This record gives sequence, C-alpha cells and structure tokens, in this order.
Amino acid sequence: MVLFLAVLFLVAVLGLRKTDNGARDYMSVGMTDSVKGFFLVLVFFTHIWTYTDFSNAYLDRPVAWIRHMGQCVVVMFLFYSGYGVMESIQKKGQMYVKQIPIRRVLNVLFQFECAMGLFLVYRYASGAHYGWKKILLSLAGWESIGNSNWYVFCILWLYIFTFVSFQIWKTNYGRAVIGVALLSLAYSAVLHQMGKEDWWYNTILCYSWGMLFSLYRPKIEKAVNKDFPTWLGMLALLAVCYLSVYFIGNDHYVIYQWWVFCFAALGTVFTMRFVVDSKALRWLGKNLFGLYILQRLPMILLKPYMLADGATDVQKYAYAAVCFVATLGMAVVFRETIGRVVLKITRKVH
Repeated sequence: MVLFLAVLFLVAVLGLRKTDNGARDYMSVGMTDSVKGFFLVLVFFTHIWTYTDFSNAYLDRPVAWIRHMGQCVVVMFLFYSGYGVMESIQKKGQMYVKQIPIRRVLNVLFQFECAMGLFLVYRYASGAHYGWKKILLSLAGWESIGNSNWYVFCILWLYIFTFVSFQIWKTNYGRAVIGVALLSLAYSAVLHQMGKEDWWYNTILCYSWGMLFSLYRPKIEKAVNKDFPTWLGMLALLAVCYLSVYFIGNDHYVIYQWWVFCFAALGTVFTMRFVVDSKALRWLGKNLFGLYILQRLPMILLKPYMLADGATDVQKYAYAAVCFVATLGMAVVFRETIGRVVLKITRKVH
C-alpha cells in the first residue's frame, strides 16, 4: 500500500505551486477541489482497509498512520463546504438561502437515494432481506446496508441548520453562523445520547469554522500571512499543537475539537503560501460525492472473487487497484446519468 500512497504524494508534490492573488487563489473552487481530491484518496485507503488486512511489515506499516488520523481525513470537506456556502450567501444573500432546501438538501438527498438503490439491488440479489424500517432508516442515512452514510446524514443536517439560522438572523451573518454552530452542538449532544459512534458528530463544527473563515478571511490573512516569518511561525505552532494531541491522546470531545481545528487551520495556513494545483486531484475533488458514496460498492462486489482465504499481498494490492479504478468508472457513469437527472429535477422544482 505504501506504493499507492507514494503515487498520491508524488502527484500532490508535482502539483505544488506558490500561491498568488490571481489564478491560483488558494480558496478558489479549483484549488479546494485539489485538496479534497487528495483527502478523498486517503478516505479510500481507510475504507478498503476494513475489507482486507494489509499487514506486510515493510509495504503496509508506513501507511497505517492514515488510520490513526481518524476523522481528520474528512475535516477539509466540511471546512470547505461551510466556506463555500458562506461565500455564496455573502454574494447572493437571502436569494441563495431560500435555494438551500432545493439546491443543497434535495440535490444531495436525491443522489444519495439513487446510490442507495444500487446497494439495495446488490443486497437483495445476494439474498439479503430487510424490513421496511431498515430500508427507510437506510434511505434517511441513519443506518447502513454497507454504504457510507454518516457524512451524508451530517451534511444534510448542516444545510438545514444553515437554512434555519439564516432565515432567523438574515443579514446578521455573525449571529447566523453562531446559530449554525449551536445547532451543530445540539446535534452532537443528541446523537451522543442516542448511542451513535463519535465519528457521526466529532467533526461537525468544522463546517461552522469554514463559515467563520469566510466572514473574517481578510483579518485572519492579515494576522497570519503578514510576511513569511509570521506565516512560518503560525504553521509551526499549529503543527506542534496537532502533533502534541496526536501523540498524547484525543479521547475527550473538547480535545478532539481542538485537534481537528488545528488540522483544518494547518491545511488552510499552508495553502496561503502553497497550493496543490493538480488536474488529477482536482477531478477527484470535483466528483467527490459519487466517488465517496459509491467506493464501498466495488469493495463489496469484488471481495468474494479477488480475496479468497489466504490471499497474498499481491492479490490484496490488485484488489485495491481494481476497486479504485472501478470506483472511478462508476462515479463517471453516476454523474452522467443520475447526477444530470437530479440536477435537472432540482432546477425545475426551484
């Protein structure tokens, strides 16, 4: 697996460019898509590790640290999502807020339901039987039938929180963002009480941090990116804070919030001076939803055929490579068929 990771980092390093204020604005859609594409591949690594044991002492051990990153692999997804929504609200105002239930919530929900249909078809074809309660809860993202569900469930509620909060506070953006953060904390408390695992809610505040960064970006940049020594000092400080928690432990909820905050801040501060401008990673980030929601399907479908008992390391690596390529193909087909249909429907409804 270390070879796959080496290719990923090589692509990222070759795409590194010095940030400027023009075509390579570090918070532009293209640049953030590149970052999201990088972390999407890390998410793929963490997911495929649950389907087979990569345990080669030399080729796999260096990659094991990815699993110890925990939810940090999705932090930038939520941060950039919050930033993008806040940017749109600042540019379009209440017109954009009123579109959130259709353009954001229903768009994601419809695509998720279609992806769930593929998982259901496979499950029933393989002999599984589910009651209506299980099916309905799975379609709502509350339960899983082999698919990834917590992130979609989380982002849907974040869009709802945004709509509600900005309907109440309207042009008072600061209070509206605080409202989103408070609703996110309430969401975390409810899910914790209901027994959901920590990963369902321990990164949700990153969305609000992205919104706050949008609101106060000029002031933050002036303080952090004033000159190279200031930027480097802040980068080093955030790195030390992040690594300290990494090695000491992050079991407590508050400490975990500090940990993922440092990670989001570290990534953002780094890109103030250097961006990953990679066409390959940008494409992955642009097709994030399909690649994320469908990647487990090839893993499930191909495992019985490619990973018999006592599979060799070569077979495991071949399985990982084929699953990755299959995911790319499925995502393209999904985007060009279901994705286009859903986009037309949401536009017509609006």
